[in-house]
Amino acid sequence: MIEYFNISLGNWYFQLALLILLYLIINWIVDKFIKKRVLKMIVSFTFSIILTPIVYSLFVAFFFSFLFYESHPELKFSSTAWAENKKERHHMKKNLIENKFLFGKTKNKIIKILGRPQKNFEVGLDTSKNWNYSMGSEGHGMGWKFHSLSVHFKDGKVAAVKTSEFID
Repeated sequence: MIEYFNISLGNWYFQLALLILLYLIINWIVDKFIKKRVLKMIVSFTFSIILTPIVYSLFVAFFFSFLFYESHPELKFSSTAWAENKKERHHMKKNLIENKFLFGKTKNKIIKILGRPQKNFEVGLDTSKNWNYSMGSEGHGMGWKFHSLSVHFKDGKVAAVKTSEFID
């Protein structure tokens, strides 16, 4: 029967305490509507048995949600903040993409706004159509999420800007 309810030895005592607590609360509520003692006990115990795994699952879900909660605020794009804090760039990605701030800009203007995409880079000799920028990383559950920005050029001007995420 223990396997049927998926109760392991590590948490059965917690669920038993929860069952007793729910029984007392439900019994107190049912007492206002049902006066027969036997019927009141049957209803209280039945509802307690049904609600215990549900309440336990909700408790565990909320506990872990609270434990692993991480705040990731969205910031307005700023060239200064972009250059100074490379690990926190991902906070500006939504503002950067939605405002279409980079669209139609030349490669030289992009370098002034975002900086150089890689080391040993010469704009005059560059023939690539895609530039990639690291936008830092953030915690993601039990791992990490890495962000990058891809700027696509067509005829020497920005035609598309995309972000990508890699979860580790």
